[in-house]
Amino acid sequence: MYSIPFLSWPVLLLVAFLFLAVDRIVAYRRSLAAVSFLPGKRYFFSPFSIPGALFPTSRWNPGNLWMWVERRTAYRKTGEEVASCIGWLGGAPVVYNNSPEVAKQVLGNKTIWDKPQNVIDSLSAFGPNVFSTNQADWPRHRRIVAPGFQNGTLYPAVWTETINTYYDCLATEKWENESSFIIPNVVAVTSKFALYLIAKSGFGIDLAWNEALGERIQGMTMPECFEVTSGSVILLSVLPRWTFYLPFKPLRRLHRARQALEIILRGIIDGRRAEGVASESSSNNKNIFSLLLKANDEEKGSKAALSDQELVSNVYLLLLAGHETTSRSLAATLGLLACHPDIQEKAYEEVQSVLKKGSDPTFDDFERLTFVQGCFFEGLRLFPSSLAMIRAPLSDTVLSVPGKDGKPISIPFKADQAVWIDWVGVGRNARVYPDPDSFIPSRWLDPSTEPLLNFSYGPRVCIGRRFAVTEAVGLLCLLLRDYEIKPLLKPGQSLQDWRAELETEVDANVGFGPKPFPLKMTRRSSL
Repeated sequence: MYSIPFLSWPVLLLVAFLFLAVDRIVAYRRSLAAVSFLPGKRYFFSPFSIPGALFPTSRWNPGNLWMWVERRTAYRKTGEEVASCIGWLGGAPVVYNNSPEVAKQVLGNKTIWDKPQNVIDSLSAFGPNVFSTNQADWPRHRRIVAPGFQNGTLYPAVWTETINTYYDCLATEKWENESSFIIPNVVAVTSKFALYLIAKSGFGIDLAWNEALGERIQGMTMPECFEVTSGSVILLSVLPRWTFYLPFKPLRRLHRARQALEIILRGIIDGRRAEGVASESSSNNKNIFSLLLKANDEEKGSKAALSDQELVSNVYLLLLAGHETTSRSLAATLGLLACHPDIQEKAYEEVQSVLKKGSDPTFDDFERLTFVQGCFFEGLRLFPSSLAMIRAPLSDTVLSVPGKDGKPISIPFKADQAVWIDWVGVGRNARVYPDPDSFIPSRWLDPSTEPLLNFSYGPRVCIGRRFAVTEAVGLLCLLLRDYEIKPLLKPGQSLQDWRAELETEVDANVGFGPKPFPLKMTRRSSL
């Protein structure tokens, strides 16, 4: 046996501690240098670390809600529209900003900026797709997926299906003849509405509100599979397969949901192919899914074609992102309208002025519903459907950031340094949107208002933007026409208190927004 008589265990532990402390100090200095010594938030771990991402948001850990929790203080130390977030104990440093000018520089230049590999990996639960590919492979996916959203007949069909699904929902829930009723979980209703709408309009799946979407596979229907997987996309993407066989019920349920989804999605693909979707004579060849398959069939045999696994991955993300983000923004907008009755009344008056008495809105009415559109955009500004967008430069570069005195500041960035576009901060930037915490839909009637960038910008702008806005405005128009939307106030609770609670009880998965909350719907007396 060997021993070191001149050193005791306490001394060895002290030496080890000092060594680790020096190592962390050196690493911290390197992180500071990597972000040009920008001040900002300091946690035990950075957001780009497993502990930093998995543990809840707190004073000591960023979690997945730190940008929301710090929405009024994130840039206070810098006084600028850019700051840094560094972990004392580990994780790659992050630069975040709330400047639309910076967002446009980053998102508008795909030759310099691209998605970091860890972001790509986190969206690849079923393999590569249009959301999880870098600039080398992204054009191939975009070329196949985009035609479905460029079809001129799609958006009138979305509008019509919005109306049909609205009436189907009221009838099935037995709300259509009620003078008033309570929606116990607004988020669940908007989520189901958005999922069924994209299933019908985008994938040609004819559904009724009381029907399950797809047969029950592995004990789950498609909506149940999405409910399980939507909050765990990153885990599905990054955990090794063997972990799902461990004796933990949540992991095994997640694995079953993934398997069921793959079976369901492959069944939809095979079924549509069997129907001959590429045929010009097909009666169902103009929706997103059919045009996606047609575009891919036309590339068959070439390197541009997508594999069946890539098709499954694209269909999954289109369905998931297509309903999860829109439904959260819709729920937030309804909540904001409920606690601002004066604004709700103004939106109702616009609906009344646009619609013929007793008639349903037509797609031609969409452009005239400018204030209703403003309500949705304002809801999206205050509750962005995604908290942040992450990019990293492929080579050393410089960003121009607006300074305090109006003069731009040049900040250098090394290759691979992550930059987060803080959508919460951009939407609440007082320089860009005066009175940023207030719900003011009329700001969107002013042509000089900075357009929302939440749907991204530049070459990779969200292909589903028009789909989401069409669906949202159609549903808001119908609800405002028929009902007063009211919050369920607790004894002694004011509208301001209720809104504060709406902003406190939030969560972030694929989409961001309020947690489940109820609303009271009262039929308007004019009906």
